[in-house]
Amino acid sequence: MDAGRVRVEGASDLSTQEITTSVTREWAAANPRSLAAHRRALAVLPDGVAHDVRRADPFPVAVVRASGSRKVDADGHELVCYVMGHGSLLLGHGHPEVVEAIGRQAAIALHPGASHALEAEWAEAVVRLVPSAERVRFTSSGTEATLLALHVARAATGRTRIVKLLGHFHGWHDHLAFAADPPFDRVPPGVPQELGGFLDVVPPRLDALERALAGGDAAALILEPAGGLSGAVPMPDGFLAGARELTRRHGTVLVFDEVVTGFRWAPGGVQELTGVLPDLTTLGKVLAGGMTGGAVAGSHDVMAVLSTAGGRDKVHHTGTHNAHPVAAAAGVATLRLLADGKVQRAAAERAERLRQAFDGVLGRRGVQGFAYGPSSHFCMLFGHDRPSVPEPAFADVIDTAVLKQGIGGPLSAALHCGMMLRGVQLFHAHGFLSAAHTDADLDQTVDAFDTTIARLQVERIL
Repeated sequence: MDAGRVRVEGASDLSTQEITTSVTREWAAANPRSLAAHRRALAVLPDGVAHDVRRADPFPVAVVRASGSRKVDADGHELVCYVMGHGSLLLGHGHPEVVEAIGRQAAIALHPGASHALEAEWAEAVVRLVPSAERVRFTSSGTEATLLALHVARAATGRTRIVKLLGHFHGWHDHLAFAADPPFDRVPPGVPQELGGFLDVVPPRLDALERALAGGDAAALILEPAGGLSGAVPMPDGFLAGARELTRRHGTVLVFDEVVTGFRWAPGGVQELTGVLPDLTTLGKVLAGGMTGGAVAGSHDVMAVLSTAGGRDKVHHTGTHNAHPVAAAAGVATLRLLADGKVQRAAAERAERLRQAFDGVLGRRGVQGFAYGPSSHFCMLFGHDRPSVPEPAFADVIDTAVLKQGIGGPLSAALHCGMMLRGVQLFHAHGFLSAAHTDADLDQTVDAFDTTIARLQVERIL
């Protein structure tokens, strides 16, 4: 074996992985407790993780506590966090009012298995904030919300076919698992190929959408209104308004998947910012304040298929943890704190400062790459110059698969390990800002990025 490589038993699976860069080796050596935790997890969890996104090379960092903008790993290192609960923690880790609400409800009733006052209060908050929401049905996750949205749309229209956009992600259930990640023509393992016959996948172009809807047999168009992967594949200007007009013309239910963007981009999500209102909205993440929860919200007419009123054959929907009282308590407290939009605007401003600072570092260091992204979300791409076109047109000049994949392989591992060695945790090639991030956090992040990029250049990774 090359003297410049080390072997880490059980790093990603039950085989042996080689670590090929000094920055990755240094991080691995500094985190023996995270490695031990991962080895233990490998004995009982496939790949040693409970979520594919948490898999990391050479192994995942194990976290023992978190507060505000920071978390502490198993080896005692403090990290500025840009994962933020996969985007769910707009208020930061452990906001005291949210934690107090959770504890108060848990002491009263953990799970009464009955209706409770908080489920209506939570739904009322959603209706107040989300412009298109008149009725709400809670689920236990965003994936469940998108699945329920399809049931509702099919029942409301009497149609079966669904249209989705290339590279947009709507959870892992069978009906929408296709064409979420490259290669886009792949049939996901475990998903019957035949289900693809009920789905049309189109790029975010109005001419392609017009052709997909022209037959008048599409129950729903579902999309991420900020663009694929929450804006990593930006949404073209004018597409949402055009999609609204086309779906209305062809009798198709328009579904905005605002699981990530809901309450984060603005109190009312992307639809508040654009003024384009869907028939149904799926929600999650910020909705439940870091607890598990999702929802479908929509117009009274479309959501009526969930009701027994009128003697109709309703859409059946159950779920042991729907509107779980503890999640509802966290959600009510969170939405109250976010209702005026100040947090969203501040987090977006901080994200823009980081994007500009990252670009400054790359420019000074002569590295081909750029940072971009909407609202309080940042994305990074290496190996490409910033396109000369506006951000909504990036997908016209950079392949959707490239934008969706971001960075990977040894560069991804080295960048993340280098940043963590300097006290910063990115979320792959992305990050989410929160109300808890401070100027000092941003300064530390930019310094860490500069130092890491310089080191990756020395190691000829960049």
